[in-house]
Amino acid sequence: MNLIPEVLEIEELRLPVILERGKRKTLTLQVTQELQLWIKAPIRMPEREIVRFINQRIFWIYKHAKRMQKDSELRVCRSDKEIYELREKARMVLTGRTEFFAGKLGVTYNKIRIGSQRTRWGSCSSKGTISYNWKLILMPEAVRDYVVVHELCHLLEMNHSPQFWKVVEEIIPNYKEYRRWLKENGSRY
Repeated sequence: MNLIPEVLEIEELRLPVILERGKRKTLTLQVTQELQLWIKAPIRMPEREIVRFINQRIFWIYKHAKRMQKDSELRVCRSDKEIYELREKARMVLTGRTEFFAGKLGVTYNKIRIGSQRTRWGSCSSKGTISYNWKLILMPEAVRDYVVVHELCHLLEMNHSPQFWKVVEEIIPNYKEYRRWLKENGSRY
């Protein structure tokens, strides 16, 4: 008997449920932009435990689904030409800010990439390639600067240790505010 519903109904919301089992130790839930509930579970975890986990987090699921629903209504469809122009603007602005903050931090990077990552605003490879999401250009300048500094600090610390955050804070003292802004507003972009 299948205990996990195909569709989770909470108030007025109907969320299709996708269960993905794999070699993992933890159970996670994610509400996607398509308003689906994505469950990732260990291969041998009993369904009753998964259902209990869902029921314990029903308010969290509802809250995130409502936010995704609201965000999807705000999202703007752009033409290929608009996206191209925004990517070029992002390349120019983010390159300038990266050069500026690299000088302040005393670091050098290899190159900058502008992409359309679905889940990240930026990344830094061990070879010194800094990648940014072009949608950063749509965000407030202070938020963009936080992302730039965050990625450049990975050239000094390739982790999120206390030392890493200390360096970020030296350049962007109120970085926590911008980090929170990204968590609360990033999905709108």
